[in-house]
Amino acid sequence: MKRSEQIAKQHFYKGEYKEALEIFSKKNKYYEAGLCSLLLKDEKKAREYWQQNERRCPACAWGLCVLGYINLKAEKIATFFQTRAFLEVYLNLFLENELIEWSQNLVSSCDILYRSNPEAYKFIARALYANGYFELAITFCQKSLRLFYADPEALLILSQCQYLLKNRPEALDSVNRVLNMVPDYYPAKIFRSILMEEIENKNNEKSES
Repeated sequence: MKRSEQIAKQHFYKGEYKEALEIFSKKNKYYEAGLCSLLLKDEKKAREYWQQNERRCPACAWGLCVLGYINLKAEKIATFFQTRAFLEVYLNLFLENELIEWSQNLVSSCDILYRSNPEAYKFIARALYANGYFELAITFCQKSLRLFYADPEALLILSQCQYLLKNRPEALDSVNRVLNMVPDYYPAKIFRSILMEEIENKNNEKSES
């Protein structure tokens, strides 16, 4: 990778989108330049960049879909792989940059996205969980589990959200369901051990009081 592109990515990861945009634009990195423009709230410029490479670049094609979704329009429909690769990433970026209306509109487009990729509900739940929207994440986990009732990852996210909302019995029940299906699922085993240790400590405190 060229030094200038490395610098541009460093700017991007620091949230310095204007500086990153200047470099990506000069290097004809249309997808990256469009994303920086979008995060700078310049939808028109983002569209111009992405349209330049829409046919050859699935990421640019996804970007054009997103421009519709954040305005509650289904101008273009994302593919299975585009949804899998980008939905969670974009929702995270919008939430991290406090683009709340766009975040809400992207989430509201889930009923369209799941037709292309039924795991869309889980991708949204994962992003919501990572950004502290635990109650809403539970809602989307439940939507996902209605489609895939034996999805261990969705169940684990559900359990972790329940735990963080201090619903310990529900959290334990959810993680036990995971391990009943997949006994060697390591993240669930670790999380259950944390839960059980906490429950044991609380029981000891009660017995001592």
